[in-house]
Formats: sequence, C-alpha cells, structure tokens
Amino acid sequence: MSTVLIALPIPAGSTEEMARGFAQEINAKLDEFAKSRTALGVTQEAWAVQDLPDGGQLFILCLCGDDPVKGNRLFAESQQAFDRWFKDKAGALLKANFDQPLPPITRTLFDWHA
Repeated sequence: MSTVLIALPIPAGSTEEMARGFAQEINAKLDEFAKSRTALGVTQEAWAVQDLPDGGQLFILCLCGDDPVKGNRLFAESQQAFDRWFKDKAGALLKANFDQPLPPITRTLFDWHA
C-alpha cells in the first residue's frame, strides 16, 4: 500500500465550517463517500488540521491505496454526482480547484513500513 500526503493552506474562517458542517455532511453521506473512494482505489483517507505558529493553518490530506496518485487524478477527472458535490464543497472551503489533481507534499523525508 502506498500513501500520498497533501497539504493545503486553510483560508481564515474556514476551519470551523470544515470541522462542523462539511465533516458532518460527509458522515451523513458515508456510503456515497466509500463508494467514491473504492472506485478510485483509495482504501484509506484521513483529514487533519495543523496549526502554525503564525496563526495560519494547513489542511493535511492522507490518501492510501495501491496507487493513491492515480486515485487523486481519477478524482480530479470524475464528474460522478457525489464527487462533483464533494469537489464543489471542498473547493469553496479551501479555495482549491479539485478538478485538477492536488499537488502532493514536495518531498518525503522518511517513510517506514513494517
């Protein structure tokens, strides 16, 4: 299994909306979410927020699967109803274009697997 990490700056004021609103909406659509990610070959997805010393925040996305880079690309290309809803909602919150593959972390310094 491979992992891809993606970090995006969070626009000021978006964190609470992401945490409360969007995360709750995803939980309500968990079956659709799972179906989407399974079709993309993504077997695990995690979201996190990193607080920065200057008061800014980063949204950290972790995608796992046999080929999460391909899953990222397929998601960008997808026009399935759930994926379109997700991209529109997440894109507005993060001011990011989810119709393009999200850029992974520039370099991995250490990666250990058992």
